[in-house]
Amino acid sequence: MNIRERMKELPREELAVLPTPVQRLSNTEKMLGAAHAMYIKRDDLTGIGAGGNKVRCMEYIIGEAKHEGCDTILVSGGLQSNFCSLAAACCARAGMKCVIVHNSDEPQERQGNVLLNDLMGVERIWMGACDSSIREQYVYEVMEQLKARGDRPYLIRGYGGINALGYVNAVIEMVDQFKEMKLDIKHVFAPGGNAGIASGLIYGNALMGFPFRMHIISVEDDTETLSAHIRDAIAEMEEITGIPFGRTVAEAADIVEDYRGEGWSINTPESTRMVYDFCRREGIHLENIYNAKLFVGYEDMVKKGMVDGDSAVIHTGGFGSLFAQF
Repeated sequence: MNIRERMKELPREELAVLPTPVQRLSNTEKMLGAAHAMYIKRDDLTGIGAGGNKVRCMEYIIGEAKHEGCDTILVSGGLQSNFCSLAAACCARAGMKCVIVHNSDEPQERQGNVLLNDLMGVERIWMGACDSSIREQYVYEVMEQLKARGDRPYLIRGYGGINALGYVNAVIEMVDQFKEMKLDIKHVFAPGGNAGIASGLIYGNALMGFPFRMHIISVEDDTETLSAHIRDAIAEMEEITGIPFGRTVAEAADIVEDYRGEGWSINTPESTRMVYDFCRREGIHLENIYNAKLFVGYEDMVKKGMVDGDSAVIHTGGFGSLFAQF
């Protein structure tokens, strides 16, 4: 069975407005003196909440949750977690309850995703400031509390294979969309953080016969660490789909660590400047954890002549958190 057919069989809640738009970055091409066309895939415009890549992920998470008979999604994250906010919005759309566990104190000021969650009236549990590993253990206690009051909860566990399926589907979407638009895009750029997006793209691209050269710009880990996370997520997808990957990560993608700086959510001078420059140049906002570093890497590699054909960069969203970042 091929991956197109298999993806149609998996439980999925259709939430996102797809396909997301593709636009040419004409001003950026001129600024860089690019030898080939540059495009942006607008996964910040997925149609739920503040938009973003997590809507694609939630389609398969909620699909599986409903398939298992659950009525509540339990998710955890930091104060400004885009994933938590989009999980709440997707649950509202899908007619499910959502409970968020934050490893932080309840804030006095409502900014960014905190405000969006307030507006949605989502149930939140404030643990106080603690390490994420403590939060990840505490959610199992919350699971039991929810069961005791009569809920049927589904726990989102990290960023594994089920989350990444949305970006397997995105590869299929890009193949069809680029063909319909008569675009000859050979290179696709995306961020690498927890590996959810990256693993889905790499796995899907391989199973579709490598229509693109995948470039993953790390925003956190070195190449070895990120590659290990990608391998783990791909192994989970292999188990879900029953279709083997049959490649190493290094064979299937270009993992780039050069633009990550000191790691997660720590800006580099270049990424801070990109937040300002890109919106003034293209009228599109970037947040400063994933996309600012991604675009620094993308533009630098194009400028250095490292991209030998037309390319597209996937804007993964995060607009809600931007209001609390500056």
